[in-house]
Amino acid sequence: MDARLKSLLSKRPLQSLPVRGFFSNYPVVKHLKQGDFLLITGKSDYVWAYLCGENPEELLQLLDKFGYETLYFANVEEWMLPALTHVRKIEWKLTTHRYYLSDEKTVETPDYVSQALDPAMAEYIYSHSAYKDFTSEGYIRERLVKDVSAGIWIDGELVGWGLTHDDTSLGFLQVIPRYRGQGLGESILRFLIMDKKTKKKPVFVNIEPHNHQSINLVKKLGFDFDREVSWVKLV
Repeated sequence: MDARLKSLLSKRPLQSLPVRGFFSNYPVVKHLKQGDFLLITGKSDYVWAYLCGENPEELLQLLDKFGYETLYFANVEEWMLPALTHVRKIEWKLTTHRYYLSDEKTVETPDYVSQALDPAMAEYIYSHSAYKDFTSEGYIRERLVKDVSAGIWIDGELVGWGLTHDDTSLGFLQVIPRYRGQGLGESILRFLIMDKKTKKKPVFVNIEPHNHQSINLVKKLGFDFDREVSWVKLV
């Protein structure tokens, strides 16, 4: 991402968190600007159009210019949906709440030892994922190559893990059922946070609103609520 785009995104540091994260991993394919509104596309598993701005009219004008060259949109806030669906319909929508950890906050050392995951673990992680409809083994392997990850092994078995999504948010936090309730998930999350902070990268998560256990965990660790955002596939 060039310096001019970075400067424009820095005007909205929280709204642009996933935009800056995604394009730190993937090249910009195309970008459009209307007033203060930005639409930037890049390819991970799909070609995603990331949105960043506050004016509905500017968004409508941008979409008209863009011509829906991709039907996958990210960083979508609820007020943006009327513009997105002005001439299209939603095929699916994944909605989450974004929480972020401010730079001045720290976390305690994990109780369990975690290690970075080898990309060869992608098949195993995918086979245990609750989000098979929204991810793939190839996507997970790429995330293991490109960013931080953590796993806990007990008696030679990988029993818990966490990594990042393509926007660099922490995610895929999972502990296999018979090892839950022992604090492994919290230890993994602490390890990931510390790793991110060591690399001076922002720390944020996207959690589905009904996942109260994960929401309570990130609040316990000092995360603050930012906003509700969605990934949307149009038809």
